[in-house]
Amino acid sequence: MMASSVLRRRLNGSPGDTKTFLMNLICNKWSPPLDVRLGLMCFSSARMLDLTDLTRPHTWYPNARKKVRNVFMHVGPTNSGKTYNALKQLEKSTSGIYCGPLRLLAWEVAKRLNKANVPCNLITGQEREEIDGACHKSVTVEMADVSSEYQCAIIDEIQMIGCRTRGYSFTRALLGIPADELHLCGDAAAVPLVQEILKVTDDIVKVQYYERLSPLIPSKVPLGSFSNIQTGDCIVTFSRREIYNLKKEIEERGKHLCSVVYGSLPPETRTRQALMFNDESSDFDVLVASDAIGMGLNLNISRIIFSTLEKFDGIETRKLTVSEIKQIAGRAGRYGSKFPTGEVTCIDGEDLPLLHSSLKSFSPQLEFPVGRIGQYLKKGRYSQCVDIGAPIYLAAVLEYLPPRCWNWQGTQRGTTRRTRSY
Repeated sequence: MMASSVLRRRLNGSPGDTKTFLMNLICNKWSPPLDVRLGLMCFSSARMLDLTDLTRPHTWYPNARKKVRNVFMHVGPTNSGKTYNALKQLEKSTSGIYCGPLRLLAWEVAKRLNKANVPCNLITGQEREEIDGACHKSVTVEMADVSSEYQCAIIDEIQMIGCRTRGYSFTRALLGIPADELHLCGDAAAVPLVQEILKVTDDIVKVQYYERLSPLIPSKVPLGSFSNIQTGDCIVTFSRREIYNLKKEIEERGKHLCSVVYGSLPPETRTRQALMFNDESSDFDVLVASDAIGMGLNLNISRIIFSTLEKFDGIETRKLTVSEIKQIAGRAGRYGSKFPTGEVTCIDGEDLPLLHSSLKSFSPQLEFPVGRIGQYLKKGRYSQCVDIGAPIYLAAVLEYLPPRCWNWQGTQRGTTRRTRSY
């Protein structure tokens, strides 16, 4: 019991103390100190759940494991209707959750459901809008609630399960959401990996393949001069500084005004910029954006123009992958919009061969670095590219602490302390 009291002391105290403790776990690569691991073992033993066992992460979600979930994979290229069909099922359900990779996507879905008289809450890391009587939620994937049960759930852009920085959130949602129906939308490259992960859950997995609804034409010539920019164009670059440099250069020519969209833009600003570009009556008829537009944003784009086919990924500057090029390029030409036929090109003619070859290629399948999943499960992670033996571990620990354990109480100094009770 000494270890349990140590754990209790570490998680008691002010929010700052708790934050410091959690950050220490991060800095130590999420390997809890021995006393904390012992405390967690004592706690989890009482609940018949070993939260210190990193080899069987699917068991961290007993609510989901009580169900035999029907998992529907909607896979195919961009602009193929896969997410549209999944959302139709969500609208028909009595309760549900949509999990997307971007705040703007979550906002779009919440707006769509509320407009269809399906009350839907919006929950992201920066905002929370609750509707009276809502049984549906639209959230960014990191905010997915895996403790509530749903009739229908959607995880959009499921291929991001292979992302080194955010893959754990998609894996957590995949394993943990207790829904009767789980709809996964994204690239077909994710199918083998998802099927392998779900082998241990006894879920029923069905795969539906889609074809693109409108043509996408790769241009044989580069853009060349910015004087060739047209209404409906979207120039894609990979740094905030370059986004504003390109915006300034285009607008100085006096023919077009540019909206901008990138990941770290505040939600309200990004929403306003997207709406201005989509509005046919607006003077903002050109978009300058980051690769964030590749994640399913509904934008009326006629032509995608790559400023470069290289990006800095946080570690090194590298060529874009086949999947990244296809995902971004596919945003040109939206079925049923003003621009049903899409076109894609580059500013520099030297980039055209890589663009053309990527569009003709199949996206490489996401897979485990080794042949047998067990070799990595024994090391406490599914794979190097799907690193769930990290933040997902602590997330599961905190989720399974009883709600009564977290209370906010004022102190004599008027400050706030987070206290625990057992």
